Amino acid sequence: MTANIPTLAVYVGYQKVYDKVWHKGLVVKLNRMGIPLGLLKLIISWLNDRRAYVIFGENKSKIFYTHIGLPQGSSLSPYLFIVYHSDLVTCLGAFSSHIFADDLNVLIFPPICRGVKSIIKFLEEEGTKICNKIAYDSKKWKQSVNFSKTVVQVFHSQVQSSVVDIYMEGKKLEVVKEFKYLGLAWTNKMSLKPTIDKTLENIQGTFSKLRWMKRVSHILPGYFLSTPCCP
Repeated sequence: MTANIPTLAVYVGYQKVYDKVWHKGLVVKLNRMGIPLGLLKLIISWLNDRRAYVIFGENKSKIFYTHIGLPQGSSLSPYLFIVYHSDLVTCLGAFSSHIFADDLNVLIFPPICRGVKSIIKFLEEEGTKICNKIAYDSKKWKQSVNFSKTVVQVFHSQVQSSVVDIYMEGKKLEVVKEFKYLGLAWTNKMSLKPTIDKTLENIQGTFSKLRWMKRVSHILPGYFLSTPCCP
């Protein structure tokens, strides 16, 4: 930002990632990481022979075996999910990347010595290349990309934002000026104003509720004692 060099951010979303973890692929990755054989056998036993059925109204399907997906509610599932995606950043090259659960972010920054047109061309070429690598990896390990939740953003300090065309498998990705990632709303200018405004709005809403409760407690002193708490 100080050097006035645009930086490209790619935000990748996946489709029902917990429900689509490929059991055989997970075992392969665990084995590559050198997990102890006894623990690997325990995890394989935990994943194998899982069955499910579907209920729609009064109709119930036949029981079928599942070879994908991690059990919901299990404390082990999040750890296995993280391991399953831990090698994703290796296909992204030297660019900065960060993955939290199913939210992947890649930052692509060009060399300082290039001109503006060369910078935009570099971002488009490298951005498209990275997106295609992510798409290839997602197909290889059966984790479908959600194109509707995959967008790009350009961080810059210029008055007029640069226009970039980034593609993933031939599909042009949407360019956004603001994106919420890990609880923070990031703008093109790296401003935290939207996040601060939203926080102040929440504080004001909470304060109004507390003020109402204080006023009601004076009018109806036994109201909160006799009224059951909401679940």
